[in-house]
Amino acid sequence: MSNSLSPTTPGQRIEILDTLRGFAIFGILMVNMLWMNAPVGYAFLGESYWTSASDKIGEFLIYFLFDGKFYVLFSMLFGYGFWLFLQKPSSEGKSVVPTFVWRLTILIAFGALHVLLLWPGDILFFYGIFGLILILFRKKKDKSLIKWAIGILLFPIILTTLLSLFMFLGMQDPASKEAIESAMAQQKSETLALVQQALQTYANGSFSEIVQIRLKEYSLILPGVFFFYPNVLAMFLVGQYAARKRLLVNTHENKGFFKKGLLLGIAIGLPVSLVYAWLSLTIPADEMSAAAVLVLILRGFGSPLLTIGYVSGIVLMIHSGVFEKLTKGFAYVGRMALSNYLMHSIIAAFLFHSYGLGLFGKVNIWQGIALTFIIIAVQIPLSKFWLERFNFGPFEWLWRTLTYRKWQSFKKE
Repeated sequence: MSNSLSPTTPGQRIEILDTLRGFAIFGILMVNMLWMNAPVGYAFLGESYWTSASDKIGEFLIYFLFDGKFYVLFSMLFGYGFWLFLQKPSSEGKSVVPTFVWRLTILIAFGALHVLLLWPGDILFFYGIFGLILILFRKKKDKSLIKWAIGILLFPIILTTLLSLFMFLGMQDPASKEAIESAMAQQKSETLALVQQALQTYANGSFSEIVQIRLKEYSLILPGVFFFYPNVLAMFLVGQYAARKRLLVNTHENKGFFKKGLLLGIAIGLPVSLVYAWLSLTIPADEMSAAAVLVLILRGFGSPLLTIGYVSGIVLMIHSGVFEKLTKGFAYVGRMALSNYLMHSIIAAFLFHSYGLGLFGKVNIWQGIALTFIIIAVQIPLSKFWLERFNFGPFEWLWRTLTYRKWQSFKKE
């Protein structure tokens, strides 16, 4: 491993990337808050833990405006950062790939600990895994990256289509139909039992009991490797393409592109997301049907359109000076994206778990939305305060120190 590489200094950072990372962290928390406070098993039952009319409206708005958009943004930014990392100079002329592999290995370890200790909905573990796959695409041509991204987006759609067809054909035979219905009933019964166990354990159980139930929930969502994370890898490739085209560096020259992106997000992204939200809240996550295929199509190809609209709107706001304090505030959050992301789980564990306030299952949708805004409103000045005194966020510093196997300067002189 080359030791001649060094981390990006604050003066070398692209501020707009940090602003977008901060915005992505906010959107991810808005979605995660739904499941930090309630059993994730409900997502697989086609039901909701919140049943009041006002909560249904709040949940719909989250799916409409947030779900499926901000992991897309975060994934694009990961791919963008991957390409920037590959451009790091090495005085010894050595490849940066071994350093990148080691960096991702550390991220995988962070993700595993995150799942074990805090939150089953972690993204870091599989970001590390799929980031390793991303290395295979570093020398692909620009057009090839987009073709691969489209093909990867099609994978979960094709898989779901085949499973739906298999299910349909199986239901035509009485013996197979009975076996399928029996298996589905058993799965639903087990999920309901896990939901009840989670409600009891998170609010009242010991730390070890909470770890056990968290791992059970994690095993429930592991099929996302086939149905969710291909989209992540595809967005990695889109981000790499955007980095090669320097879209977020030469923003003035690409102003026309962002104006079109904003129009695309409003004209197509919004109505597509409206349909996506309605279907997502009426179809169980593990259902195999034509509607389930449509959900994956809307998530894979439709939701990113609204994400592009969000990105374009932020870029144009920065150019016009609108909400300058807010965009700069999000940049501070984005510079500490890893620390702020993990801090969300730490705060949620304190609020919802038995060794904290024990409020699991007791915070409704709108209270969760308010809590999300409060957390971000605190993280903006806190991140600014921290970065005025330290070079990196605490987890960023640890990640960099382990990556380069060299003690990084933490406190500013």
